[in-house]
Amino acid sequence: MRKMEEYKLLSGEMIYVSRLPEEAQRHISRIENLVQESDDYFEVYHQAFAPLKEGKSFTAARLVELHQSPYYKVILDLVQRHWQKTVGL
Repeated sequence: MRKMEEYKLLSGEMIYVSRLPEEAQRHISRIENLVQESDDYFEVYHQAFAPLKEGKSFTAARLVELHQSPYYKVILDLVQRHWQKTVGL
């Protein structure tokens, strides 16, 4: 797996992946590879978001915090790109 330094979202925003915790970087790398290798959107979606949700109870504030986090933004962007690839948009 190559180490991603920065990631440009579909929105144009730059996320500096190298500044994220190692665990987040590894997860992003796994999902990036899965997006390239798999045509199964639902498998990519599950693998992408399950670790962000498992074992956590969310309040509205924690959900907002998650959705605004650079980690979540990159994962969401990868899943959106995969959707575009599989559906052909």
